Amino acid sequence: MIALKTNGIAALVLGALLLSGCGVLKKKQPEADASATATPVVAAPTAAPAVVAPEPTVAVADESVPAPEDFEDEAFEKISDKTYKAELAGLKKELEAK
Repeated sequence: MIALKTNGIAALVLGALLLSGCGVLKKKQPEADASATATPVVAAPTAAPAVVAPEPTVAVADESVPAPEDFEDEAFEKISDKTYKAELAGLKKELEAK
């Protein structure tokens, strides 16, 4: 029981030391010169931002967009257990050519 308390206290002290050590690695900020802070900096005028026209929206019917489900029947007819390796090799060559 005493060892558990000792380990807990040691962990708490170690955690506090680690957290307090994080500030040690920060770089110190150089002190500002009095002459540097006395002169105000005037920002250059900027041009007005260009007006951007909104992009037009295009309505497309869901039926006109091809989906994987549209090609399932053709794939089941064309590809079988015996021909899938040749079809896969052909697809790989087609992709490499692009």
